[in-house]
Amino acid sequence: MAKIQFESFTSDLTILNPFKDFSEELHRVEIRKDPLLGNTSVYNPRLRDKVKFFFGDCDDKLISALKEESARNCIFCSDRIEKNTPRYPPSLVPEGRIKMGEAVLFPNLFPVGKYHSVIVLSKAHFLKLSEFQSGLIEDGLKAAQIFVNSVYRQDPSARFVAVNANYLFPAGATLVHPHLQMLISPIPFSYHDRLIEASRSYYLEKGSSYFQDLIDEERGAGSRYVARTGRWHWLTAFSPIGINEIIALHEGENDFGALLEDDLRALSSGISRVLTSYESLGHLSFNYSILSQRNNQPKSGYRCLLKIISRQNLYPNYRNDDYFLQKLLQSELIINLPEDLTVKLRGFF
Repeated sequence: MAKIQFESFTSDLTILNPFKDFSEELHRVEIRKDPLLGNTSVYNPRLRDKVKFFFGDCDDKLISALKEESARNCIFCSDRIEKNTPRYPPSLVPEGRIKMGEAVLFPNLFPVGKYHSVIVLSKAHFLKLSEFQSGLIEDGLKAAQIFVNSVYRQDPSARFVAVNANYLFPAGATLVHPHLQMLISPIPFSYHDRLIEASRSYYLEKGSSYFQDLIDEERGAGSRYVARTGRWHWLTAFSPIGINEIIALHEGENDFGALLEDDLRALSSGISRVLTSYESLGHLSFNYSILSQRNNQPKSGYRCLLKIISRQNLYPNYRNDDYFLQKLLQSELIINLPEDLTVKLRGFF
């Protein structure tokens, strides 16, 4: 018997559809349950019709105006970054900021963690998703890792790292300019904490890493396993926590600070490919998080991982894609079936 069980439940219901002369219409709703945390997600194939009805495509004129207007006073553009962004004290970062290629790392003016950095990724104020080249992403992650290890050397309590991306307003970004935000903390944030604790329980019960078992299970089944880049394994989430969720799992390392240069390069290449695939699906906005646990912690079977999702498109009067289902019931709506998304994504790897 497989160590990991992928549970789903289906229900059939009938409505009388007013747009089809009140004829009977059968709906089959599937609820999927995440094998590790138990998070649920809901799939109804007819929701694709709702997406076409209520959700718009990205509006090119709106995006063009947004790019032009937001660039005028962007503090991340040209020489403004030197004048308008803070610096770290020399005891932590000798030069105040960390620079790697086009990437620049500095402290957040309004931190929500003990160490909260911003990493500007490019000189370009706006990028299409296919323009997030792997080199830009890699330089940003290298700058992040340099800072992580600087903090590690000074602060034994700094144990949990989350490298995060919000691109454009639907994803929660304050500024258009491509950037990352990194949190280093003695306490993991809620979802990160749940992952670590659940993986520790799994490890104690079964004597193996949940994440390695997941790689093995998904690679064997094939329906949600996308590809491998270096020591990273890419798959779609059986029960996603966001639209079009893609997961990358490292096969051996749990600490972002200990990743090799080849690991950062392979991760960056995969992120770039996923973003290009999102563009092919008509998306422009996204979030991702890289979640890490420092190596000085007890063995738990945890692995460094990435979760990346697409967000609502930009068009006039767009609606938020996060409502009671996600925010209060903490259950996600599946628009593209993960198994179908896998097939589309493989073409980009």
